Amino acid sequence: MNNLSKSVLLISALVLASCANLPTDFEKTPTHAVTSTENTQMGKNAAQVLGTSTDESRVFLINEGTDAFIARMATLQVAEKSIDVQYYIWHADIIGSYLFGAMLSAADRGVRVRILLDDMPIDKETQSILYAMDQHENIEVRLYNPFASRGFHLPDYLFSGPRINRRMHNKSFTVDNQVTIVGGRNIGNEYFSADEESNFNDIDVLSVGPVVEDVTKQFDIYWNSDVVYPVQAFDHNQANADDLAQLRGKFTDFKQANEGSKYALDIQGTEMYRHIMDSSAWSPYQKKSFSGKLQVIYDDPEKGLGKTEDEIVYLKSLMRPYLEGVNTTLELVSPYFVPGKSGVEYLVGLVEKGVQVRVLTNSLSSTDGIMAQSGYSRHRRRLLEGGVELYETKADSKTKASRSLRRSGKAKSGLHAKTYIFDRENIFIDSFNFDQRSANINSEVGIVYEIPEMAELIGSSVFEINLREHTFHVELSATNPAQIEWVEYKAGEEIRHSKDPYTSGWRRFNESVFSILPIESQL
Repeated sequence: MNNLSKSVLLISALVLASCANLPTDFEKTPTHAVTSTENTQMGKNAAQVLGTSTDESRVFLINEGTDAFIARMATLQVAEKSIDVQYYIWHADIIGSYLFGAMLSAADRGVRVRILLDDMPIDKETQSILYAMDQHENIEVRLYNPFASRGFHLPDYLFSGPRINRRMHNKSFTVDNQVTIVGGRNIGNEYFSADEESNFNDIDVLSVGPVVEDVTKQFDIYWNSDVVYPVQAFDHNQANADDLAQLRGKFTDFKQANEGSKYALDIQGTEMYRHIMDSSAWSPYQKKSFSGKLQVIYDDPEKGLGKTEDEIVYLKSLMRPYLEGVNTTLELVSPYFVPGKSGVEYLVGLVEKGVQVRVLTNSLSSTDGIMAQSGYSRHRRRLLEGGVELYETKADSKTKASRSLRRSGKAKSGLHAKTYIFDRENIFIDSFNFDQRSANINSEVGIVYEIPEMAELIGSSVFEINLREHTFHVELSATNPAQIEWVEYKAGEEIRHSKDPYTSGWRRFNESVFSILPIESQL
């Protein structure tokens, strides 16, 4: 390499480095949850639901994507004081646009809106929406662990790789500090049964009562942390009042254009929509509602700064007492299941102590993450040899309600719910996957529900009632223990597959390549 080439490379590196610095000259005023909201409509509704049991929270399970959307829209439309939303992904698609529009309308009514998103998945369209919304006097947008180079991210990957690798995977949606929704869903069509090609099976829990303040506390800690930046801090953000006005018109046009869409018709055909229109239609949902003690657990946001478990609190350490307290059964639902050697040893060790361990994860045919699947497949045989029961969801796994949808009834399905059931006594529903990234790299949040009836309902539904219809049972072959088989049941017939069912040779090849790469710690 000649001197000129070396000089060009050096200058290029210096230019890139100079572009990859986060802003420092800006103001970030700490704000906190709005209190004294008991007299809002949401507060009155919550009080009516809670009755005299003010020391317990009331929760409602939401497993249908359409119901999850309706629940969020309904709360936004009656919001009076505050809206706090925190997500990893927020797409500017049908679902994202509807919710953005509803939040903007709430802000126009005087509601304070705080939007906290992870910066990694934000594309140009979503970014322009966020910058415009931030111009509203009642809306503020902040980003977790943002890229310094806006638009062109290569400098950050080159010079801030370890920092950029740490993302906020938390998901919470809180209105008037009276109702909160926490679970596995991001904001996008595929999480709400609105995509025509591929959707996720997921679960949220809507809660009222003492737990709301705990979720809000978590939000405030993240919102005011050093790893979070207001979008107004970025020099290239040139949004102004005209952009906000144009956005308001865009959302108005979008709403009108979609009034008769397939998804709008799907929504109007749901039981939850009928309940909203007629409160006497509530009875089908009673079995999904519970009361009890709840505990919110989450990572310290400074996990995003690379601080170790010795310095700050990690969610996995808060989970440990529940895991260590298991006596009879541990049932895991994790779409991205990458246990690592230590996780395998732990789960097999539980089996050796007499604990039944069952795991539901994605199959190679249903997953959207082949790399994560490879981190699971390399440990599959050892888990089976150790007595861990493995089940993999089918790509056509849908609820009866989902099958009837106009927009996504024929779409592929993938697992996205994260659920941990301890002895059918306590259940943890959250954003936390049983993988290396959730445990050691990303930040996560979830709620432990100390409600045996709820744990039993979900456990029996997932691992008993729907198991045969919706999953492959993974086993070691009875005739050749070195061979793994996938057992499927169709119309009462048992079908055994000797390779990942309903996958192409190319897809299996890709998984095998990833499985030999030294990337497990990042999965």
